[in-house]
Amino acid sequence: MAAILNVGRAMISADGRIDENENVVMALELFSFGVPKEDLEGLYAASDILEPSDAVAIISQFDLEQKTYVASFLGALMAADGDIDDREMVLWRIISDVCGLPRMTISEAISNIKG
Repeated sequence: MAAILNVGRAMISADGRIDENENVVMALELFSFGVPKEDLEGLYAASDILEPSDAVAIISQFDLEQKTYVASFLGALMAADGDIDDREMVLWRIISDVCGLPRMTISEAISNIKG
């Protein structure tokens, strides 16, 4: 989870601002995985000390279902503030290429997250 949070936090800051809706989407996804509210601080701390290269290496080892989730999560984070910045799209493509994530549209990403 720390690796996913690491790339997620990179995504929400890619456009130079962090919108509250992006933080809400991230927190809701963490809760959907059963992360208790009291563990969020520790998970964020683990994410902070994780080098981006290590996060990418971890995610690269995920299976297809997990990689689809990560790609969908990142796409949903981009759309959370209602403005998809070009820098966010570039970062999504880079992370997807480096980690071997499946390509998808923003609509597909949101649909996958909503399940």
